[in-house]
Amino acid sequence: MYLKKKIILIIAVFTFMGFLGCETPTKYLNETNTYNKSIKLDNKNINNNSLSIQVSNEEKDTVQREFLNIVLMLPLSGKHYQIGKSLLNSAQMAVEKKNNKKIIFTIIDTGDEEQLLSQLYSVLEDDIDLIIGPVFSNKVDQVKEITKNKNIPIVTLSNNSKIQDNGLYVFGLTLEDEIKELLTYSIKRNLKRYAVIIPRNEFGSRVEREIKKFQSKNNLSSFIFTFYNPNSPDFYDISKNVSNFEERKANLENKIKQLEKENSEKAKDELKKLKKLDTYGELNFEALLIFAQNFQEVSNFSSILPYYDVDPKKVQYIGSSLWAKNLALKEPGLENAYFTSLDIDNRRKFENMYFEIFDSKPHSLAALSYDIVGLISNLHQDKNNFTIKKLHSSNGYIGINGWFKMNSNGNVSRQPKIYRIKNQKFSLLN
Repeated sequence: MYLKKKIILIIAVFTFMGFLGCETPTKYLNETNTYNKSIKLDNKNINNNSLSIQVSNEEKDTVQREFLNIVLMLPLSGKHYQIGKSLLNSAQMAVEKKNNKKIIFTIIDTGDEEQLLSQLYSVLEDDIDLIIGPVFSNKVDQVKEITKNKNIPIVTLSNNSKIQDNGLYVFGLTLEDEIKELLTYSIKRNLKRYAVIIPRNEFGSRVEREIKKFQSKNNLSSFIFTFYNPNSPDFYDISKNVSNFEERKANLENKIKQLEKENSEKAKDELKKLKKLDTYGELNFEALLIFAQNFQEVSNFSSILPYYDVDPKKVQYIGSSLWAKNLALKEPGLENAYFTSLDIDNRRKFENMYFEIFDSKPHSLAALSYDIVGLISNLHQDKNNFTIKKLHSSNGYIGINGWFKMNSNGNVSRQPKIYRIKNQKFSLLN
């Protein structure tokens, strides 16, 4: 408890001059000097209304609590340490921007398997109000099991809706919201026949399940799924299968033989055209959804598919938020493709502000950390203290990533935007 009082004193006096980990403060600060960096923010890059709060009067809490105790569970060591570092920096930014001296963070490194559980059991002896994190689903399962009798709300930065539960909020952009937005938009564009490329693993199964669920609700009939081995994908073989290349190539050879038997000028003219082609006959789809595991796989598919006559000028390429990278703008095969994403323009403003402070680019998840910490900072003021019910505002909230609504069952509804890749720019479509 002495250490906890020390943490309170530091935060109250210095207003986030640094973060302290409860279990190993000296080692923690020595190894991660970024977290001890003083933050100076200006408001020129992000509008003051970038996180708007809409709370009804009946939701206001009458219980006054001076300090809000939040546990941040982030991967600060191991192979994902850069993600954790970025998320922690953005949490610092959010608290400093709100100038909130009433929030205490206890930091647990989920990258340290040996210390993770012991640190969690230790902090649970204190009066914890909320856990933010972990990022990865397997760690969330561990934390959920340990805290199930403690009634502590958890806001995970994962996007895996499978783990959501009462009091366990999935704050990332879910596959359900992405697929619903993509297919709703595509139907309005009168696209009816689809091919889908997905990995043969749990992620691919979730994509298939959500598409089939949408398909059933909207009476759609034509979806062709092609699965690939995520451990060693053969991009050429997958592309050939998607395009039904061998059969269409055989159709071309047969058609040429047929025309060669005819002795007419019309046949000769058609032969000249056919001999320039690799296949004959139309594809059995007009739109192609690529839900890959990483952008390098997307790049490989977009480069190889056109060689097997899946021409992006004729077929509508469609992707996920994974495509919201500047790398996508440099892929010729993705020209005119569209994809879902959270608000790209707002995110760029956030990235610029982050870069000015930390002299590095934030991870793509960093804005999620900024939004949830900023929201809680707004909800926990001197005369308007935080309660978990306030997260369930019927109107929702607007953050860097756009509108979101948190529901008591753990679902966080979002309305992702749709962007087209055109002339090396992202153009908003909806």
